[in-house]
Amino acid sequence: MRKINAVDTILWSSGWISNVIIIAIIFFLFYNWMPLFRMVSPIEFFFGTKWYPTVVPPLYGTLPLLVATIEISLFSLILTFPISLVVTIFMTFVAPKKIRYLLKVFLEFFSSIPSVVLGLIGLSILSSYLQNVFNLDTGLNIFNASLMLTFLTIPMAASMMEDFIVSFPIEQVEGAQALGATNMEILWKVMIPGLKGPFASIAMLSMGRIFGETMIVLMVAGNAAIFPLSVFDPAKPLSATIAAEMGETAVGTSHFYALFGIGAIIFFITLVINIIGEWVRIRYEREMRRS
Repeated sequence: MRKINAVDTILWSSGWISNVIIIAIIFFLFYNWMPLFRMVSPIEFFFGTKWYPTVVPPLYGTLPLLVATIEISLFSLILTFPISLVVTIFMTFVAPKKIRYLLKVFLEFFSSIPSVVLGLIGLSILSSYLQNVFNLDTGLNIFNASLMLTFLTIPMAASMMEDFIVSFPIEQVEGAQALGATNMEILWKVMIPGLKGPFASIAMLSMGRIFGETMIVLMVAGNAAIFPLSVFDPAKPLSATIAAEMGETAVGTSHFYALFGIGAIIFFITLVINIIGEWVRIRYEREMRRS
């Protein structure tokens, strides 16, 4: 029988503490959300098209907030993934060793920049540029928020891609080289098809990171609770709604409970996204072990 040491005990305790914390968060969200349905129907909350908590009677339709969040997240992911892949390819196959090291350090440094700094750049610089170039009523819109979220997410995605490419099975690379394939042919015809599982996992993890971001979308998305018809329309994502309104909301009111409901929606969607990403990663590892 294997003796349980202090490290095993710490890891076991940490795992259970994490589970207890997650359960406590879920209970806290539900405890402060369920009273809302004594005042507002679930149909109105989930599928209502108007979010006007200060009118009489108040309207708590979260559908435009959810649509805005999904649009910003998807557009940001569409920008993030190819840019991260290009950065990774340059670091791995093009840049000299010293430049590669400097780029890796720069990515890690850039990933530590607070999101409020990126929000400030989007608010003070990019918004006026977009407004002037595209002749918009406001430069605070979905495109601005998505671009700033892209800058926030690229370091993480590029770093993970680089790790997967560097650790790709050397036997497959040497086999392709023996057949006369160039580095780019190996990348596009061997590595990327072989890494579709990890890349899908990176996409889901990036999506989870983008979906729950608050400060950037609060500052540059436009804070308009409407259905956005284009990427240049202002919007009000779920997380920005909580950040903007919770400080001025009285405890125990329907508005207070509705904001906790929004928090629960964000929590569960992010949880599902991360579970899917982890499932993709585990499935890929099993396929690699079988092969």
